[in-house]
Amino acid sequence: MKITFIGHVSKDINIFKSKKQTIPGGGVYYGAFVSKSFSVETSVYTKLAEEDKELFKDMEEYGIEVIYFPSKTTTTIQNIYPTDNPDDRVSKMIERAEPFNEEELTGIRGADIIHISGLWHGEISEVFIEKLRKKADILGLDAQGFLRNVDSDGNMVYKDWEYKERYLPLIDVFKVDSRESEVLTGIKDHYRAIEEISKWGPREILLTYRDGIILWAQGEIFEEKFGGWTLEGRTGRGDTCMAGYLIHRHLGYKSALKKTAEIATEKMKSPGPYKKRGVI
Repeated sequence: MKITFIGHVSKDINIFKSKKQTIPGGGVYYGAFVSKSFSVETSVYTKLAEEDKELFKDMEEYGIEVIYFPSKTTTTIQNIYPTDNPDDRVSKMIERAEPFNEEELTGIRGADIIHISGLWHGEISEVFIEKLRKKADILGLDAQGFLRNVDSDGNMVYKDWEYKERYLPLIDVFKVDSRESEVLTGIKDHYRAIEEISKWGPREILLTYRDGIILWAQGEIFEEKFGGWTLEGRTGRGDTCMAGYLIHRHLGYKSALKKTAEIATEKMKSPGPYKKRGVI
């Protein structure tokens, strides 16, 4: 099995009440460590400034293939957690790497699984979804990269995705969190929201929320709860869940979701990505 992640890495500045930490992050970062931990051939296509490569060197040290495209800047995001609810997050874009261009995305090799994991709308243009669809047996998409917009002050503003009904039929596994599902549908209830999203054509939908994960697949809903976690370990939760599910979905929906919840629970005990001993 081979999986490819596409998206910006991020310098994450996380503020938890009185505590502050600066760590490497981004959906591709957290996801790639999960798949590599289970001996899956893993590649990451990303963009950042040359001087920031050192911050993300642990990916290659872990055995992940990383293809860097040059950018004058690196995506840098400040996340403030004002309460003990990990879904209560205020994000601000400090700096953005340049969007992927056609030449870069055209050069991406095919894989069993390709996961599009952007951090902000415009990072990966919608037109590339159709091209990447042709290169993957399974195509994953994180809603964040198409709902999270950046205003003139750097504030991260969530807006509905204008082209959701056009592109979601191309997606095998669509990932949302509780906030994103409400932005897409206008519905607060997780179960009703995921049913509404299913009408737009994705084959499977993974929804993460404070206490666990909900999966919609072939008209059925499955759910698993997380175990104990820390607020500091929350960053990367959804990315960890998505990667865990993508590489275990061959086990069947129920078993794959249970394994995914176990991986996410372990990851959320501390900051940083999920790592399994004895991988390399």
